[in-house]
Amino acid sequence: MRLIDLHCDTIGKLSGPLHRGTLAENPYSVDLARLQKEDSLLQCFSTFFHTGYIPGPVRESAAFCMANRRIDVFERQLAACRGRMVHVRSFSDLERCAREDRVGALLTLEDGVPIGKSLERLRHFYDRGIRLVTLTWNYENAIGFPNSGRTRIMNSGLKPFGFEAVEEMERLGILVDVSHLSDGGFWDVARVCKKPFIASHSNARAVTNHPRNLTDEMIRAVAEKGGVIGLNFCPKFLEEGSSVSRISDMLRHVLHIYRTGGEDVLAVGTDFDGIRGKLQIAGTQDMRLLSDALRKHRMPQRALDKMWGGNALRVLRETLP
Repeated sequence: MRLIDLHCDTIGKLSGPLHRGTLAENPYSVDLARLQKEDSLLQCFSTFFHTGYIPGPVRESAAFCMANRRIDVFERQLAACRGRMVHVRSFSDLERCAREDRVGALLTLEDGVPIGKSLERLRHFYDRGIRLVTLTWNYENAIGFPNSGRTRIMNSGLKPFGFEAVEEMERLGILVDVSHLSDGGFWDVARVCKKPFIASHSNARAVTNHPRNLTDEMIRAVAEKGGVIGLNFCPKFLEEGSSVSRISDMLRHVLHIYRTGGEDVLAVGTDFDGIRGKLQIAGTQDMRLLSDALRKHRMPQRALDKMWGGNALRVLRETLP
């Protein structure tokens, strides 16, 4: 099974004034050369940027402009790949990648702030190629509330516009992503979504008690909806207080999610180029270290294939236009 990675922040790295390299080849964690070498089918690229420092009165309009600039960078970088990477806007595009042995690139919006309270803006981003929206980042927005150590925030659900946005995402064919969302928001999404939803880059809270991770009840809820959970390589999500991302800790999370939600909920969401620390798997070139470790722990090949790409492929088939 060819690899599908549901989350990386490489476009952000390539958007900086002092960036080095290109999407085709760079010194960061993800580029086309390594994706091709490691036989990746699809890489999801986030258009992330930090919205917390933007003053409240202009946050949504400024974020709208910044998100469009990130998409501009993605389009220029993709064009420079000269057809070796395909912008995946529909499932037929992904089928083409599989058929022609190309690498797909799926564009995501991490944080709904640029959408504001406007379904028109949501449709604008759909027209620009966004096919996955992470509803919140680390701050409140018009859709809902973020994960938090504060009980009031963590228990808060989707806002009225959040319900409208989720419904419109499902209608358009945009995948709903609950990574970073509050617990209350998660349960609202689980209740109202008619299609599979995902946690693109989250781990198991029972293994590492961090609010960005999912409880066992959440893991089962994602599984029951037919969604997936992408293993996040961030050190502090793998081991409390850690600055080192270890394969041994990844195994603990994968195996717990596997036992709790079953083999159909497993996926990969590395968070490459968005995480800091010492990374035992430093980029796409090292992914085989994880698959080798899972085989040594006697994960059935069928389950490993589903985690590596099969489950995400199924969800994309059910959600993309």
